[in-house]
Formats: sequence, structure tokens, C-alpha cells
Amino acid sequence: MDIVILDLEWNAAYSRRLKGYINEIIEFGAVKCGPGLEGKGAFSCFVKPQVGKHISGTISDLTSITDENLEDGMPFMRAVGRFRRWAGDCVVMTWGTSDILTLIENCRYFSGSEKVPFLSQYVDLQRYAQARMGLGTKEQVGLAKAAELLGVDVSGMDHHRAKDDSLMTLEILKKVYDPQALGEHLQACGEEFYKRMTFKTTYICDLQSPLVQRGHLQFACPRCGGESRRETKWSLKNKSFRAEFRCRACGCPFAGRLIIKQKYEGVAVNKKTFPLPEIQEPRKALPGPVGHMRLETPQGVGVLRFPAFGGAGWVNHAFSTRLGGVSGGEFAAMNLGFGRGDKDENVAENYHAFCRAAGFQAESLVAGAQDHHIHIRRVGPEHRGVGIWKPKDMESIDGLCTDAPGVTLVIYTADCVPLYFIDPEHHAIGLAHAGWRGTAAGMARAMAERMGAEFGSAPQQLLAAIGPSICRECFEVDEPVAREFMGLEGWERFVTMPEGPGGKYHVDLWECNRQFLLRAGLLPGNIAVGGVCTMCESDLVFSHRRTRGHRGSNCAMLCIQP
Repeated sequence: MDIVILDLEWNAAYSRRLKGYINEIIEFGAVKCGPGLEGKGAFSCFVKPQVGKHISGTISDLTSITDENLEDGMPFMRAVGRFRRWAGDCVVMTWGTSDILTLIENCRYFSGSEKVPFLSQYVDLQRYAQARMGLGTKEQVGLAKAAELLGVDVSGMDHHRAKDDSLMTLEILKKVYDPQALGEHLQACGEEFYKRMTFKTTYICDLQSPLVQRGHLQFACPRCGGESRRETKWSLKNKSFRAEFRCRACGCPFAGRLIIKQKYEGVAVNKKTFPLPEIQEPRKALPGPVGHMRLETPQGVGVLRFPAFGGAGWVNHAFSTRLGGVSGGEFAAMNLGFGRGDKDENVAENYHAFCRAAGFQAESLVAGAQDHHIHIRRVGPEHRGVGIWKPKDMESIDGLCTDAPGVTLVIYTADCVPLYFIDPEHHAIGLAHAGWRGTAAGMARAMAERMGAEFGSAPQQLLAAIGPSICRECFEVDEPVAREFMGLEGWERFVTMPEGPGGKYHVDLWECNRQFLLRAGLLPGNIAVGGVCTMCESDLVFSHRRTRGHRGSNCAMLCIQP
């Protein structure tokens, strides 16, 4: 059979019908070859959006596809029919399964059936290539990285464009091709295939589940490999179980993390051990400059503010510290995070104390369900209390904006970057959470664009500030994370290469966010960088990395004065 290598580009678009986001396909690209990999042609077409009216700035920057490019595109199902006639009876290959899942999602949305009309036999080329290269399946190797490892010449190819990516994938296939080895990766696309593809892996968050076995809960000593005993109760944080252990043989103390997932193939268990964290006591509350911010201590509560926002008297802003709360131990003392293991009554009292000291109405707080994406929500008076005193009413919200007085936006951080936005002309504000994923995905630019769409905010009028978070020197990362940033424009400004074999990359999240703000049109003089590192100042603010997750939560707050 012929082989067709398919690549897709898509844009995250909000669907009112789904009341959520769909990855709407905007471009098809493919190459066809015979069983001997002799070329038989190429396919490329744009798909006219039917859900999202505009391509996001981030996707446009990544792919160079513009709204104008898509004006003459064809509707999705017509593109599918055209591709089917071109492809004929073939084996479809993609680099990873994300393109196939997106196809299924789009077919379900536009035709009512999840079956992809041209899919009869399929190969996950990423999995096949990694097996042939001896890389296993523990980590997924990106297309560009695989090309680099195999010495594929990608000059003249436009990465993140569908046709060129399919050509790059074909060159990778030529390097690893073995028809006999390919056979075991060939999948017939029947009912079982679609069940497996669309099965959603779930986390098991109840140790009483019948799927949890006794052996899942046992850890070997990281020092001598001996049997250990658990010394603390299991706690559940971020869908993983954690406890402290001590080796029965050598006495080594350590922490264990357990993640249990129910996959299509069965239960998957991941165990990891860590040295026990060193928890610092909060420092003495002394007002004064910290980085480029100022520490105030009203009523003994530590409050960080930006002097650069001093002229905007119609807004109130703050960043919390560890100073002045009632929580103890690893949460000492101003923990503002529910669900981390602290007592709810302590967290509630901390909120009231911080709001009194910083000048916010406690009942006005609004928070979203942060999950390291760049989804943004406009909120108003009807949302006061949501996410703090009332349940969260929408998932996947890392940014909030409003033009309503008396609504306090709240973002949680503990090494991630809080981004503050103020529009003095239209009296509107925005607050965003940007972890490394959100930073690389362009949350800073996304918020500037959203405020323009919602309030008419001109980028040149916006004031922005980058709050307390991990600095370049402290943010050490491995190559897969560094590569996410090295694919961005001007990456040399915010990525530092390793020094010598085995060294780590360093990423400057502050500068990366600043560059996104500049590209969004903000003026350099209107961007304030707080210069407060959460790891360096971990006795002042909570740091996830410093304490290995044993910590409370900081909060960024921003409101229009009522």
C-alpha cells in the first residue's frame, strides 16, 4: 500500500456549542510515497475556520499563518473529502497521535461521527522512529529533535507548517525505514482503534480504590535499595500521593511520590523518591525595598507592591508574602492556598487578614482553575467570591480581566510568574498566571490581545508588571523544556546554554514574558519587572522548587477601587 504522511496545524477556538475549546484544524499538509518510499506527490490546503473567527497571535507567530491566508480556505469536511480522494487506499502516518486525536475531534464536531473517512490503517511514526533509534517511549522526542539526532537536513523547510513538517517526517522515515519492523506498529482502524485513541487516561486519587495494590504503596530506599517504612500519612497534592519514609536497613529518610493512572492498557504506577525538604522559618517583617518592589508591613502582614504603579490611584494591587498569617509548619505563616493540606479555617483567616492589611474586600475575590494554559476569562460583579468562597465554575482559566470596580482578581503562584495589566484609558485590568508552559505559549501577549478585544485597550497605553517568581539563575531546566523556549523568536535573550557536559540550561522567564509584551506592542517604559526571586527569597515568599512542593501558596491580587 502507499504511505501518506500527514501533518496538521490547528488553532484553539472557543465553541459556544461545547462551552469549551476545540482545536480547530486550519491547515492540511501531506506527502505520498510508495512502499519503497518513492515519491508520489504532495497535498496542501488551508481550512476556513468555522468556530474561531481569528487565529490567536501565538499560533500566527508559530506558523506564520494569518487570517487572510484562511479566507479562501475550504470548510473542514470538504477538505477531508478532497484529501480522501487524493490519498486513496493507503497507510496514514503522523508524528505522534495528537494529529489523529485532533482529526477525530474535528470530525465529531463537524459531522457528528468521530470516524475519520480516509483512515483504514495507521502508524504512529514517532513511536516507530524512537523504537528504531533505541530511544524507548519514556519521553516523546519532537520532530525537530529527531531530525537533528538523525542528521536530517531541514534547511529550506518551514517548521510548524503542515506540508514542510510532513516532508521533514518523510526524511526521518527514510533514515529509520525497515518494512518488517514497521509491521508491528501497523494498526487497523476499527472500533477498537477508536476506543483506544479516545480513551482518556485518568488519575486514581483514592487509595481505597480496588485498582490500588499493596505493592504500589511500597518504596525501596534510594540509598541502599532496602525495605522502608512509611512514617507519615499519605497526602494528595496535584493528583499525586506523597509521604515520608525511612529505610529499615540504613535509616535513610526520604520522601516518596506516587502517581497512579488508569490507562487503556491497565493501571500504570510511577514512583519517585526525593530528599526531604528543608523548610525555612519566615523572616522578620521589616519594611523596605526588595528587588524592584517595596515590602510594606501594615498590621504585621507582609505586602509587596510595585512603585511603578504608584500613579494609578484608581487601582489596588499587591503580592502576598509569608509574613503575618496564622498557619504553621511548611505553611507558615500566610498561606493563601486551599487544598494544600493546611486547615481551611487557617487559610480563610489568612485571606481576611491579608485583605484587611492590603486594602481589599475579602468578599470581592475571584480566582480561576489554573492549569498552565493561556485561557482567559472576563469576570464581573456576579463572579465575586468564585474560586475562593464559592466553588470554581469553570476549568482551565489562567488569566482574568475586568473593567468592573470592586472585583478583585486573584492568581496563585509559587515560582510561576504573575503578570499584572492596567489600562489607564479604559479603566480595565488583567491578571495572569504564567508558569513555564504559559510563558512559552505567550500568556503575556494573549492577555494584552484579550484586553484589546474586551475593552479596546491599546497596547501602547497598557501598564504591565512581572511579579515575584523564579529567576534565571535558579530556573535550571533539562533540554526538553529548553527546546520549548528555543523555538521562540529571540530565544538567545532568555535561554542560557549549559556550561560543560551534564550542565543545565537556564531560562529567564521574566525576560521571555517581557519580550512577548514588547511584541504585543507595549512600550518598554510601561513594563515593570519586580526582580524578586521566589527561590532566593524563600523565607519571604513560598517557593515550590526550594521546598520540593512542601509549601503554601502566594497570591497576586489586583482590583479597580470600588
